[in-house]
Amino acid sequence: MASSRINEDRSNRSAAYRAVLEGKKQSVETFRSFWREEGVKPLDKCGDTVLHFLAIYGNVADFRLLLQDGLVTNENLKAKNVNGDTALHEAARFGHKDVAEIMLRTEKDLAYERNKLGETPLFVAAACGKKEVFSLLEKYIGDCTMRRNDGCTILHAAAIGECYSLAIGILEWYPDLAGKRDEKGKTALHLLAAKPESFRSGSAYTFRDLGTKPLILLHILRATIYGCIRVLYKESEPVNSAEEPSNSASIHKVNRSSFANFTLGFPWLKEIDEAKQSHAVALMLAKRLIRKEDWSHYVHAEDKDLEGSQFGISSEKKNRLPDPLIQATRLGIIEVVQEILSVYPEASYTFDGKGRNILQIAVEKKKWVLYDYLMTSGSNMDRMLSAIDHEGNSIIHLAARLESPPSTPPGVFQQMMWEVLWFKWVLYDSYPYLWQLQNSDGKTAKQVFETNHASLREKAEKTVRSLANSVLIVSVLIGTINFAAIFTVPGGFDQKTGEAIFLNNRHWEFGLLMFYLAGGLFSSLFTMGTLLVIIFLRFETDEFYLSLPFYYVTGVIAIFYSAVFTIVACCQALIVQKVVITDFRPLLVFFFIYCLIAIVLMETSYVTFDYVYHLI
Repeated sequence: MASSRINEDRSNRSAAYRAVLEGKKQSVETFRSFWREEGVKPLDKCGDTVLHFLAIYGNVADFRLLLQDGLVTNENLKAKNVNGDTALHEAARFGHKDVAEIMLRTEKDLAYERNKLGETPLFVAAACGKKEVFSLLEKYIGDCTMRRNDGCTILHAAAIGECYSLAIGILEWYPDLAGKRDEKGKTALHLLAAKPESFRSGSAYTFRDLGTKPLILLHILRATIYGCIRVLYKESEPVNSAEEPSNSASIHKVNRSSFANFTLGFPWLKEIDEAKQSHAVALMLAKRLIRKEDWSHYVHAEDKDLEGSQFGISSEKKNRLPDPLIQATRLGIIEVVQEILSVYPEASYTFDGKGRNILQIAVEKKKWVLYDYLMTSGSNMDRMLSAIDHEGNSIIHLAARLESPPSTPPGVFQQMMWEVLWFKWVLYDSYPYLWQLQNSDGKTAKQVFETNHASLREKAEKTVRSLANSVLIVSVLIGTINFAAIFTVPGGFDQKTGEAIFLNNRHWEFGLLMFYLAGGLFSSLFTMGTLLVIIFLRFETDEFYLSLPFYYVTGVIAIFYSAVFTIVACCQALIVQKVVITDFRPLLVFFFIYCLIAIVLMETSYVTFDYVYHLI
């Protein structure tokens, strides 16, 4: 009997669950009868009741029927699942305004119910970016500044959920929330400054990281399309002209042509468009939050840390407030750094817990673009360049560090090149008296670099030697093929004169064939010479700066042309012997093959060519 009862209960729960999902009229009686018998009994292990599922799927009609029949009481509406969420929480999470409105009309106090994290339905709506439900709940709740258990406000929630347009609206309605901190001392600006992907500088739509991922042409196309897309969100003029536009002006969305909407409706283009609009709104939010930030908190904290370091007191304080400028600098969010320094230029003297300014942090984290910006537009760079941190490190010592883990072959060679270039770059920008300065460990910057990069240099040496030996074999084979083809030309030779038979009757085509063969032969010979030089190098650190990249690029270009000339010579031989009859000119064949191999070369060696560009 007990077993049959359990099976019957399972069957009833399954039938009620299917009825909620289907939402059909013939299924209404199923979950209504289940409700009469079981009430708020959970349907699954998460503790969700019928009301939870009706709210999740936005089943307005069935929800209204249960209320009209008087089957649902106010206490039923407050039933919670294992996470402490009521049905109103679920309606807010999935943006079902009609269901939420029905529940609130029945029981207004539902808006104040909290889950185990201390989140009200209003908080959930803000975190999920459900603007309509948020506006509805706002009318029913009196105190919109209520916090979650960890101290987060609804503005924090919108920033965490990357719902930036809603966050701007919240900031306009409740400007005091900009300065509210969670239990870790973070404001909404801190959360935003920890999301580099929310800005273009941290996304895949820039040309700065070109070559770090495969399909370079696709990367270029994405970045180009991104730059051509129009930003739809604009700032409206404030009602009161005395108010600062950046703080009080609201944003609105402008319309664009139907053709543009249709074109950008394709999934791939839609993704780029959404990223562009999200980045624009995130920047608008950042500007507003920055102008409302009280920078005296960080200035006073820096003063206390500097005073403590003079007396041997550790600067890593538990009560130290996190600095959004330091955070944005570490992550390389140049948009946030630019805006902060434009509003608070004195913030450029901000220090982290180790006594490092933002220029030193940018150098340590190898943020090239941010470093260039600070060097060209920063004020009093002399002071920042000459600064020494609490460990006695100068800016050159920080450039000598190997923060990122070594790459896998053949990336170790390219990584070693960039590490040396970065060290030399910072070295030449700094003052000569810092070159021999020793840190607290008694090491100069060059000694720190050699110690940190010893393993990477050895791996790079093995990789380059192995690669050079492999390419050397290929270049020898290409040279042998072209050398043999020159003396075994198509059509053979005249037995009386010794001249090639096709030289007289097909002079133009035959001449091109010999040109291609000679080009392939000499290119392969040049490649062999370059590779032999690379193999016999000593692979000292300084050779990774100029010599190795130069020989590497030279060898790559030479092997590229030897492959192009060899393949085109093969096609030209077929044309000379009329095996392939084409109306196209031979030069078009050469151009097509050239472009095809150039794409392969770009995918495999772009990072090295980019290095040479920066070196020059």
